[in-house]
Amino acid sequence: MPNGGSDCCGTCWFNRANGGEMGSSNHDHSIASHCEIRDLPVEDPFYTYCANHPYRMQKRVPVPLGPVNRYVDESYERDGVNYYDSGRVVWKDAPDTEEVRNQLLQILEEPGDLSDGYPFYGTNLVSVVVDELERLREPRAIPILERLAQEFRGEGQVRDSVLDAIARIEKAVRGLQGE
Repeated sequence: MPNGGSDCCGTCWFNRANGGEMGSSNHDHSIASHCEIRDLPVEDPFYTYCANHPYRMQKRVPVPLGPVNRYVDESYERDGVNYYDSGRVVWKDAPDTEEVRNQLLQILEEPGDLSDGYPFYGTNLVSVVVDELERLREPRAIPILERLAQEFRGEGQVRDSVLDAIARIEKAVRGLQGE
């Protein structure tokens, strides 16, 4: 069992070494790990992660959702003090294609399709979707989020999160227009 979390590429059905099945018992170490949906060789599959993993998204979504992360475990010294840092960091961004954008917008439209059944590491899947739409500077997300803000009128924290997402994406879109 990996120490970086069981929601890793080593247990993912999109890893070529797993033959389309999930779980570490399906991992064939004689086959090089390769993410089929990202066309990405994976050097350390038991310490590499993404939001498409079946423990995160029980519905098989063959379109890359968000970045690929790696687990880092490092120590360093600064000003005579030793620091220890571990966690997941972005390794590769998802591709910017119309198919990816459309899938993200569809998930934003219908967030009930998300399962995020893995509570330990990683970010909430709706947050992954919003972060990606901000990174891609996708203006089509704004009307969807505005509709959601209306639906969550009476729910302060949820509505505040949606309004924050609108502001972040609007700012990203304005930045694109200013380039």
